[in-house]
Amino acid sequence: MPLLLTGIIAVPTLLWPETATATPTGTGNSNNMTGAKFLFIQGAQSGSVTEVNATTSTLELNNVSDKTILFSDRPDRIVASIDTADFIGNWSTGPDSFAVDPPNVALVVDDEVEQRQDLAVLELFNPEYDSEANTLKYDITAENATSIDLPDEFGLTTMIIDMKINTGGGKWFHPTD
Repeated sequence: MPLLLTGIIAVPTLLWPETATATPTGTGNSNNMTGAKFLFIQGAQSGSVTEVNATTSTLELNNVSDKTILFSDRPDRIVASIDTADFIGNWSTGPDSFAVDPPNVALVVDDEVEQRQDLAVLELFNPEYDSEANTLKYDITAENATSIDLPDEFGLTTMIIDMKINTGGGKWFHPTD
């Protein structure tokens, strides 16, 4: 049975033990997060893209989930969630933060006009999360100098943000530590 993700969008950042709301699950031999590679998922009900200049646009997501999901690959298979506000709040924390090394993201949007899904591979910059308005904004650029070919407005959105590796330098913590 295929897995369908709806209303989830990915955003990169750091996992802090006080903000993790789920305990790791999986079949790995340990729950040690050192060396684990993580992907992040965020979701929204709708969004839009506005051109800023020839190379940069603003992505605005509406009705965003207040949780960012993270998961690791084998052998650990760690799954947890953190508050999106904390995820964005830690965007520039640390010497190898997302502010220093912007993440790549696979953005999948429902193009309601064309009745299809559109996909773009982007880099994310300058996040702004408004928990009261339930919106999340990023500056975006197309990866590999390709164009951003997305509808101006779209429906359900899923973002999968590329991995960060926990090098054991205090950046990532086990949610139950």
